[in-house]
Amino acid sequence: MKKLIALLLAAVLCLSLAACGSSTDASGNNDASQTESEESKAQLSKEEMLTQAKEADANNINNECYENFIKAKNDYCNQALQLKGIIKTFGDNYVELAGFYGAQYIIDVYMPVEEMLNLQAGQSIVVVGQTTDEIKEETENIAGFPWDTSHFQMPVAYLVKDTVEVEGILKGPNTSYVPAFNIEIGGSNYLKLIYFKEDVDLNALEFGQKIKFSAKAINKNDSWEYRDAEIIE
Repeated sequence: MKKLIALLLAAVLCLSLAACGSSTDASGNNDASQTESEESKAQLSKEEMLTQAKEADANNINNECYENFIKAKNDYCNQALQLKGIIKTFGDNYVELAGFYGAQYIIDVYMPVEEMLNLQAGQSIVVVGQTTDEIKEETENIAGFPWDTSHFQMPVAYLVKDTVEVEGILKGPNTSYVPAFNIEIGGSNYLKLIYFKEDVDLNALEFGQKIKFSAKAINKNDSWEYRDAEIIE
């Protein structure tokens, strides 16, 4: 009888150890699968990102963070985003995209260096990339005062567009900023500067005409100017 009980106890112990081993293996496999999934997501190509990315604007992200930071993190962290923003400044291998110069919530966008060579501070661009759940806190100096900023991280990104399409009324040459022309955008009385590409026939331009053009939009001192402009129609 004692031998029978001992045998039964040994069998139960073996079954228990086997179950634990199975659980450990399963857990390890789950961790490995999760790691592989995260690596696969990080290695998505530009085309793959574009098929699944949702459109976002750095200005809207900043505003939504003020309204409900928890919801904004849920909406914009660990997401594929087609993101529009203004280049605030350059890092070694990334740009800071913001909705405006003094924004508190910013996106650090890491792109291939060759895609950043022809960009400049203040330029409006569109990128596609994958964010993480990390938000870095930094303090910078603005006009002699400390300013705390929060930086969403987009470690893998690609440039989608570095120009904008705009309609306006061409007013004439700007004598203070040669070879710029004045252009009225959106019915505003405040004229903006437009610099045409060298191959544009300036003699064919008619002042007072409405034109649609493609150009690099640069924000300087809270005002937009347009460079390398090409007339679309």
